[in-house]
Amino acid sequence: MRKTYEREFKLKVCKDIVSEIRSVKDVSEEYNISRPIVSRWVSEYRRYGNKAFSGKGKRLPDKVDFYVLEQENKRLKEENEILKKFEVFLKQRK
Repeated sequence: MRKTYEREFKLKVCKDIVSEIRSVKDVSEEYNISRPIVSRWVSEYRRYGNKAFSGKGKRLPDKVDFYVLEQENKRLKEENEILKKFEVFLKQRK
C-alpha cells in the first residue's frame, strides 16, 4: 500500500526547504521519504503556493481542463474504432 502524507506536513516540509531552513536531503533522510518525492512536493509548492496538495483524487486547477479533453479524446478514438469495425461488417454483408 502506498504511503500518504497529510497536506499540513507537506506544506511545512516545503516551507522549510524553500526558506532554506532544511534541505531536501535532510528531510528525505529524517522521514525516510525518497528525494524525488520531496522534490516533487517542493516543485508543486513553488508553483501553487498554499493551494498545493489539494487532496485525494483532486486535480490541480490547470490540469482539470487537460484531463477532461484527454478523456474526451480517448472516448472519441474508441468510438471511431467501433464505427470502422461496423463499416467493415456492413461491407462484408453486402
